[in-house]
Amino acid sequence: MKSFSTYLKLKEKWTISQFIDSLFEVYDIQYDNLNLQQKRIIEDYFDIYQYPQDQSVVIHLYHRMEYIYNEKDGGLCIHNEGYQKGYRYIDYLLTHQLLQTSRIPISDSPIAIDRDHCQQVMQWLETYESLPIVYINYEQVVDPDYLAGQLRGIAHVMYETSYDVSLWMKEHCQLIPPQSRVIFYYLNHDYKAYRFFKKESQDQLQQRILHHLSLYLKQRRYGTSYDFHSLQKRYLEELKNHAQDYEEETVYQLDQEMEKLENEKIKYSELISQLENEVELLKMQNEMLEEQMSLQNQYGLLNKGDIQEYYQGEQKDILLNMLEDDVKKKNVGNLDMSLLEDILQQNTKDGIREEYLNCILKALISSYDIYKLKSYGITIKDEKNKHPVAMFFDNPRYQSALSSTPSDQNACRQIYRQFRKYFF
Repeated sequence: MKSFSTYLKLKEKWTISQFIDSLFEVYDIQYDNLNLQQKRIIEDYFDIYQYPQDQSVVIHLYHRMEYIYNEKDGGLCIHNEGYQKGYRYIDYLLTHQLLQTSRIPISDSPIAIDRDHCQQVMQWLETYESLPIVYINYEQVVDPDYLAGQLRGIAHVMYETSYDVSLWMKEHCQLIPPQSRVIFYYLNHDYKAYRFFKKESQDQLQQRILHHLSLYLKQRRYGTSYDFHSLQKRYLEELKNHAQDYEEETVYQLDQEMEKLENEKIKYSELISQLENEVELLKMQNEMLEEQMSLQNQYGLLNKGDIQEYYQGEQKDILLNMLEDDVKKKNVGNLDMSLLEDILQQNTKDGIREEYLNCILKALISSYDIYKLKSYGITIKDEKNKHPVAMFFDNPRYQSALSSTPSDQNACRQIYRQFRKYFF
């Protein structure tokens, strides 16, 4: 069980220092340079809080485990939140037989209930114990050994060894309900019976029991000396009672802190004001730019044609290329030349024509296979003819007859130039 809490008592009452020594030894934590006279010690992997007035110590390990030990009565409360190694210290206490048991032995093995021990088990169920009990009937729909291993040091696991034992227990013990397969006994003399849900497996039933037990343990309370928040509260109340001795220093520190906060407030207020001015300036600049763009874009030079473009910016790039050719060849008069040059300066090519052509060339040279150009919209028609026909996106305005399929790089480049001329 990943998350749990439990309360155990040691056979011998250790001092707080002895308890810390044993706990850190189990988890291989080095703490030679620590001053255990301090009430609060914060390190990377552990925190220690000491409460001399309660004779208690609280230790947090790896931010996932909490150990609260009281040297007055030798009690130990353990809270584990999902840490896989949370059982390590419980195993250490069990292995070295350091735990105190009242009547029911604490073990990582289940307790077998035979005919000779029925009376004793019935007394256990009817009287208060320090740990909850999981009772399994003779059918053993769950694995007693598995549950005992998961609940070692957390709950007692018992199981009936035979049908006769089950009959005797149900006849003489009112706490065993009929038709129940597994019973979980809380510490307030209440219990919860478990049976299989529809299509529920043994493992699912076991996990459901462990989950319910985990929820119950999270709500369990162990007394003020074993509750971190209660210890903290009492410690703060003690500080409050002695606050008069530290009043002057506390007031001074508060004044310093208030002054610091006030200075920060002024600083950030000035910064906010500066940023607001910059925002207003940017807004004005943005409005001016929008106005300029609006004046420039009051009308479109040309409307886009209805024929589909086969790559981004095809129509615009074709027109710009035609204008460039006219300018280079000086096919227009001087006045018209100036107009065309101005249009070319104001309109950049935003298509992907050259990139598209480069991809086609690379595909040809790398494979010598014109049929691999299908992903670029080039398909081959009349494949069986001596001179197959290549079409661009199956559009008859883009077609070209090929002399042959390419066999070397020169042939690939010749076909590429042919595509460039007729398709692009």
